[in-house]
Amino acid sequence: MQNWSIKDDIRDYWSLRAQTYDASPGHGIAEHAEMEAWGRLIRRHLGDGEGRKALDLACGTGVMTMLMHGLGFDVTGLDFTEPMMAHARSKADEAKASIRFLTRDAEETMEPDGTYDVIIARHLVWTLTDPDKAFSEWLRILKPGGRLLIIDGDFVRKHWLEKLLPLLDRIFGKQKDGHTLLTPEQWQHHERIVGQVHFNNGIRADDTVRLFESAGFGELKVETDLADIRRSRGIPLLSRKGFSSTLQHRFAISGKKARSG
Repeated sequence: MQNWSIKDDIRDYWSLRAQTYDASPGHGIAEHAEMEAWGRLIRRHLGDGEGRKALDLACGTGVMTMLMHGLGFDVTGLDFTEPMMAHARSKADEAKASIRFLTRDAEETMEPDGTYDVIIARHLVWTLTDPDKAFSEWLRILKPGGRLLIIDGDFVRKHWLEKLLPLLDRIFGKQKDGHTLLTPEQWQHHERIVGQVHFNNGIRADDTVRLFESAGFGELKVETDLADIRRSRGIPLLSRKGFSSTLQHRFAISGKKARSG
């Protein structure tokens, strides 16, 4: 279709994924222990909520939005996929949580300068089409002294040991999660999108640090060991899921907007 863009492809794909998103590995948060582990990570990077204004970029079904609300932030969830947002709004309504939701593009938020004390983005940066523009946008809408937290991972490049996973399937049985519900056509759709995003060969922590520094963020905090999150899920190491999760490169990085200048 003429004028059809990668953004349209991304919107369509995640609209289809909305029903199974929370069941996919690393997306939903089902256990209290995992919520506590995420809370510890967020506090290390962003501090306590205390009513401060927070933006959850590409909030999807509202998993991190609800968590930020529970930590005491005055949180806004932003996503451009309406079926995802419908799930997020439903969660907020059920919890009687006062959360503002915006159906917008995370790379071009249209929010005023200096609006937020903190911004969080989980599993977003690896999908960006113009990451330099996005980080500049996020710096713009942060208040002076505000912090941006990126939680992401390399979901493209495969460790050579992952070649053993088919063998583990035969030993432990095929892993059942949201990914197994995807049709071959949806997987092809996913691969087509991956081939067009900026980080089509995968993103590493060093790549993200460069984005922070190029945009003008300072006082970076970098974590490349998220074992606390993995352990909180109660996933046995001697299992297919445990094995694959230890092989993936995941990270949490935050940076601060200067207070002046």
